Amino acid sequence: MKKYIIIILLLSFAGFNANSQEIITGLYENPIIKKEISKHQEISISNLKSSKIEEYIPINLPFFDDFSSSGIYPDTSLWLNNEAFINDNFQYFPANSGVATLDAIDATGSVYSYASVFPFIADRLTSKPIRLDSVFTPIPEAISVRDSIYFSFYFQPQGRANAPETHDSLILEFGHHSDDLDFAYVDSITVPLSDYITSVDVIYPGDILISPCDNTVEMIMTDTLYYDDFVTLPCDSVFYPKVDWTQVWSFQGMPLDTFYNRYGTYCKQVLIPITDSLNYLRKDFYFRFKNYASLASDILPSWRSNVDQWNIDYVYLNIGRSMGDTTYRDINFVERAPSMLDKYESMPYNQYRKKPVVALKDTLKIYLSNLDNTTYNTNYKYTVSSEDGSFTRTYNGGNCNLPPFYDYGFQNCDECQPHACPPNNTIFPLGLEEDSAVFTVEHVILGDFTTADTISDTITFNQKFYNYYAYDDGSAEEGYGLTPAGAMLAYRFQLNDKDTLRAVRMFFNKTLNSANKQYFDLAVWDDDNGKPGEVLYKKTFLRPVFSDSLNKFHTYYIDSILPLNNVFYVGWIQFSDENLNLGFDRHNDAMENIFYNCTGEWFSSLYKGALMMRPVLGKQIHEYPEYFPQGLKTLQIYPNPATGDNLNFKILPYDFYQSVDYNHLQVKIYNLYGQLVLSSGFDDTINISSLKRGMYLVKVVNTNNNTSLSSKLIVSK
Repeated sequence: MKKYIIIILLLSFAGFNANSQEIITGLYENPIIKKEISKHQEISISNLKSSKIEEYIPINLPFFDDFSSSGIYPDTSLWLNNEAFINDNFQYFPANSGVATLDAIDATGSVYSYASVFPFIADRLTSKPIRLDSVFTPIPEAISVRDSIYFSFYFQPQGRANAPETHDSLILEFGHHSDDLDFAYVDSITVPLSDYITSVDVIYPGDILISPCDNTVEMIMTDTLYYDDFVTLPCDSVFYPKVDWTQVWSFQGMPLDTFYNRYGTYCKQVLIPITDSLNYLRKDFYFRFKNYASLASDILPSWRSNVDQWNIDYVYLNIGRSMGDTTYRDINFVERAPSMLDKYESMPYNQYRKKPVVALKDTLKIYLSNLDNTTYNTNYKYTVSSEDGSFTRTYNGGNCNLPPFYDYGFQNCDECQPHACPPNNTIFPLGLEEDSAVFTVEHVILGDFTTADTISDTITFNQKFYNYYAYDDGSAEEGYGLTPAGAMLAYRFQLNDKDTLRAVRMFFNKTLNSANKQYFDLAVWDDDNGKPGEVLYKKTFLRPVFSDSLNKFHTYYIDSILPLNNVFYVGWIQFSDENLNLGFDRHNDAMENIFYNCTGEWFSSLYKGALMMRPVLGKQIHEYPEYFPQGLKTLQIYPNPATGDNLNFKILPYDFYQSVDYNHLQVKIYNLYGQLVLSSGFDDTINISSLKRGMYLVKVVNTNNNTSLSSKLIVSK
């Protein structure tokens, strides 16, 4: 919850520090889409006279997107902006696997800078312009209202994240071009400052530079710059036709359980007829979804985070439809593929080999839906295979009838156990000597064998056996924290054989202004009759470390040999009342293994989910912050800026016990336009006399596995 902290005991803010509680928050940043944005300098354009108008190329009917394709941003062939998040994490039993989530996080992964406690416009999901004036197949002809045009979509409030409140809303708008223009962006060019000044000159804030593209365009500088610096100058302003928008539908926020009780479904379909020929049957028809969101109070900054999720699915616009056109010739896996392990998403391979039967699920749970209005006889199977193809196992569930979802819901285990609840008949190889392994599990459903156009769906899961235990699936839908100061969190794991703890990996979500970057002690406990017992290890004065890439965990290393046997607990003892906001995975449920202690007594967690905390076991590991394939970690080039004809290279291995195979390395240098200007084999020193003054991107490519290291280079000779 966002407006009121989720607590175990009812309490006022006045008594906040005196009471024990668990807290579940949203994400202040979405780590999957968070990118590091660097700014060379802010610019102020005083006289941008030239301009040009661009228009998006319209797309033809039909328009359809079920958001099942890979990628975190909307499909650029259909959509204009990147504010919606394409995922299969936030959904809860949608029409099919994959949704577009609208929330309070922008396209860069951060909560909107103008977000407030009052409802504000947050995400937008905007279509490209659509030719709603004509169809072009099988023959070109004009569209009229008689062609029965309908727009439809599924939607869901909250999903697995935060519920939008009653003053929050989801809105659908239709639009078309107006006679006005909207500013889009400024075409620019990056040039060396040496084109303007001598080596003894300096550019100060307030100085004016003339664009090299147009001498009527001036830019007021806001930074101090020197001879060797580069500056980005405007060339031309670009405008797009302005779109006039009209609201055609809206829905008030509510929790998902209220939504289900009211409508009897977790995702509701909406159909809207398009009958306004003057405004919409045009070659520039648009539609967009947008949501109003509102943040929690700023009384406690470490709890301010992402809120008010809406999931959108199965967006469809076409002619020849009707209000009864609510079914589709489609069968789907609705949820992501499950882990083959009983308790964990991943576990160490040596621990699996000790008790393989105990480690595996007896039965998998598969959610299948038939979106048509007729029953299909379907065939289901899954295949497990190793990366090198040396191991393959296939389960064939045979044929079963899959009735329509609208009448019968998901596939029923009682009526079709081989499809909905298939047995796990796979024992992964036990004789391998490797420390780790990955197996691909592919699930396939086929239906409607009576036609040449067979319908089908496929989902995959990578079963990982690495050097860590993980209850979580690697993606955080929310955040978990405790209060007050002195609160302890312990996460239970069970070994199949004695082992050595080497590190604990954790993923922390940022909160507003990183207010959760507070000190804690990393702690390890033994077991005392099903609860944490004696402290076995403590590492003091640590803080959350954040990363901007792909739910990346930070590794906290154990600085002594810590042997373990059977059950152990890892967690923290915090110094502050503030929320540490550990990643919380809502897909998997490990609540029976989460314990907290705020008053001297251990309690089991009240919240279903899995903490993004992973103990690392086995052989000794070395303390490096990042992993780079094939032993490569850091690329150093010098001198930089380069003033002569030679450039020196140095690669630091990830692990000093490993060596780099330089025979597989190539050096590639690109200019700012992405053009390859120099290529050679790798050497400690490379001649760059052919490069002109300017900025370049240097890549060292490992041709053996197509990985690379990059660095920027400035040539100022």
